[in-house]
Amino acid sequence: MLLGRLRIRGKLALLVIIPLLSMVGLAVPAVFDRVAAAQRAGDIADTVRVASRIGSLVQDLQQERLLSVGLLLGRVTRTELIQKSNAVDDRVADLRADLGDQLSGEITSALDGVRKLADLRTAVLAGRAAPTQILDAFGTVDMGLIEALRLPFDVDTDTSAGRQVLALDALLRADEGLGACATLIVLVKATSDPKVSAAYIACMAALQVDNQRFRKLITPEQYKLAQLDDAAVAARTTPAFLTDSVKDPVGAIAAVPLDALFPSVRSMITLGQFVEKKIVADVIAETTADQRNALTAAWLVGAGASVVLLIVVLLSRAVARTVARPLTRLTRSADRVARVAEAELVRVIDDESESVPPVRLDPVDVRARDEIGDLARAFERVQSTAARLVERQVLGRRNVAQMFGHVGRRTQNLVGRQIALIDRLERQETDPGRLQHLYRLDHISSRLRRNAGSLVVLSGSAGTDGHVAPVPLADVVRLALGEIEDYTRVDVQVPPGVSAAPAVAGDLVLALAELMENATAFSPPHTRVVVAGELTDGGARLTVVDRGIGMTEERLAEENARLTRRERLDLAPTEVLGLFVVGRLARRHGWTVDLAATAGGGVTARLDIPSALLVVRRPERPGATVARAAVPSPERRSPRLGDLPRPDRTPAAGATAPAAVEDSPGFDRVLLSRATRSMETGETWDAFGAAGTGDEGDAPAAPATGPVVGTGAALAVSAGADDGPGG
Repeated sequence: MLLGRLRIRGKLALLVIIPLLSMVGLAVPAVFDRVAAAQRAGDIADTVRVASRIGSLVQDLQQERLLSVGLLLGRVTRTELIQKSNAVDDRVADLRADLGDQLSGEITSALDGVRKLADLRTAVLAGRAAPTQILDAFGTVDMGLIEALRLPFDVDTDTSAGRQVLALDALLRADEGLGACATLIVLVKATSDPKVSAAYIACMAALQVDNQRFRKLITPEQYKLAQLDDAAVAARTTPAFLTDSVKDPVGAIAAVPLDALFPSVRSMITLGQFVEKKIVADVIAETTADQRNALTAAWLVGAGASVVLLIVVLLSRAVARTVARPLTRLTRSADRVARVAEAELVRVIDDESESVPPVRLDPVDVRARDEIGDLARAFERVQSTAARLVERQVLGRRNVAQMFGHVGRRTQNLVGRQIALIDRLERQETDPGRLQHLYRLDHISSRLRRNAGSLVVLSGSAGTDGHVAPVPLADVVRLALGEIEDYTRVDVQVPPGVSAAPAVAGDLVLALAELMENATAFSPPHTRVVVAGELTDGGARLTVVDRGIGMTEERLAEENARLTRRERLDLAPTEVLGLFVVGRLARRHGWTVDLAATAGGGVTARLDIPSALLVVRRPERPGATVARAAVPSPERRSPRLGDLPRPDRTPAAGATAPAAVEDSPGFDRVLLSRATRSMETGETWDAFGAAGTGDEGDAPAAPATGPVVGTGAALAVSAGADDGPGG
C-alpha cells in the first residue's frame, strides 16, 4: 500500500494535512459568514440612516400639506406656506448632496416626485386648488418615498434589529396616516362634507391597522414613548377624541372651534418624530454592535486558525525530526546487531569448538526522555544482551529453542489434529446417521473454540490468533456463523470490497459470534436475525437486528454502559458475559458498540469499526499472490450463506469420500505439508526458504495445522445441540 512506502515524515505529514485541511475548510466559511454578517449589519445601519432622513422629509411634506389646506381655509399666511415649501426643497437638495450614491434608484425616483408638486403649489398660492387635489398629490409623494425605502424586504425577523426595521416601516406609515387624518379632520370641520367624513373614517381605520402592527414590534422603552405621544394627542383634543371621531367625525368636533382645532392638529403631526428617532438610534446602535462583534469574530477565527495551522506545522516538523532521527540511528544499530549476530551464529554452527570472541557494538546515542528514548535504552539493553548471547554455546541455545518450539507446536497440533480428524471422518463416512453425529461434533468443536476464546478474552490476554492477511467482512460474518447454534436463522447482508485488518479479524469474529448468539437465543425461533453492513464516513458499521423480546430503556442504558466502561469480571452478572466479552474487545481495538431498540420489538446491536482497522480491496498485480494460510478456505470454512447445507443433506447412496480436498485460492498445500512434517519429526525447517526437493507426493500425510473453522455441513445440524447461548 501507499502508506507502507512513506517515510515517517511523510506519514506524519499525511496525518496532519487532513485535519488541517478540514480546519481550513471549516474556518474559511466561518470567516466569510462573519464578514457577511458584518456587511449585512452595516447595510441595515445605512438603510436606517437613509430612512431617518426620508422620514424627516415626509414630515415636512405632511406639514406643507396641512399648511396648504390651511391657506385655502384662511388659517395660514402665504409667507408661512412658501417658507415650508422652500424648506422641503432644501431638504431634498441636502439628501441628494449628502447621500449621493447611497440613494437607490427607487428613492431617487421618489425624490423626483417632489419637483412635480410645483404646479400644485402655484395653484394653491393662487387659490385655484381643491383640498382633495392637495391630499391626493402629497399622499402619493409621501407613500412613494416610504415604499422606495423597501424596509420590509430582505430583513431577518429572527433578530432584534430586523424587527426594529419592520417597526420603523410601520411607524412611517402610521405617521403618514396620522398626517392625512389630521388634514381630513380639519376639512370635516370646515366643510361638513359627507364624502370628506367617509374619507376620514377610512383613513382612521388604516391608521389603526398600522398602529397595531407598529406596537407589536417595538421594545418596551419605545412603547412607553409611544404612550407619551398618545397622551399628548389626548391633551390637545380630548381623551376620547380619536375613538369618537371614527364613529361620528362631525359630532366629535362640533364643539371645537376651527381656530383651536387647526393648531392642535398641526402639533400632532410632529409627535411621531420622537419615537422615530428613538427607533433609528436603537437600530443603529444594535447593528453597529453586531457589525463590530461579527468582524471581531471573523478576525479571531481567522487569526486562531492561522496560529493553529502554524503551530501544527511547526510541531509536526519538530516531532517528525525527533522521531525520524532516533529511529534512523536505531535502524543502523539494529542492522549492525543483525549482521554481527548472523556472522557469529554461522561461525558457531560451523565449528562448535571455536571460541567466540567478545562482540563490541557501538552504543545507541539517544538522550531523549520520551518513548523514543525508552525504546533506545531498551534497544541498548537488547544490544548488550544480544552480544552476550552470541558468546554462549550454540548447543545449549539450540536445545532450549527446540524445547520451547516443540512444546508450542505440539500444543497447536492437538487442536488442529482434533478438528482435522473430524474432517477426515466426515469425508470418509457414508452412513447418514453417523455423518450427522460427526457434523454435530464438528459444530460443537467450533462453538467450544469460541467459548475458549471468550475465556481468553475474559482473562485479559490476547484473543484469537491473528491472521496473516486481511479478511473480508462478509467472510468474518460467515466465520462467526460457524460458531453459533442457530445459524440457519441468520441473514447476511454485508457488502463486499472491505476487509478487516489481520490483527483484529479473529477478535471481530468472536465479537460477532457473541452478538449473533444473543440475537438468536433471545428471539422467537420463527423470526429471522439480520446481520447487515454498511460503509460510513469513519469506517464501517455492522448491525445485528433481531425481533425478540427486547429490553427496557433502563436495561438498554445499563448494557450500553457495560459495553463502554471497564468492569471487574467478578462483579459482572454471569448472564451478560457475552456482552462483557464484546465490550472488552471493543475497548481493546477502539470499536464502538451500542445496543438500541428495534422498531416493532427486539434489539439492534451496532458495531462501528474505525477506518484504521479496515483494508479496502485493491486489484492484485499479475502473478502476485499472498499466502492466506490463516484465513479459512472459502470453499470449506467460509461457505456462502446460500450454500449452507440443510439438516436433511446426506451423501448419496454408494457415494465415496473424496480423495482430496481442492486447494483453496492462495493456499499452498505443499507448504503446509512441509511445515507439518517438520513439526512431527522435530527437524529444522525454514518457511521462508526455497521449496524442498524431492517428491512431495511420497511424503506421509500430516494433519492440517493452523486455525480450522467447522465445515459448512456441520453448521446444518445445530438445532438440537444441547448447549446454551453465547451469553
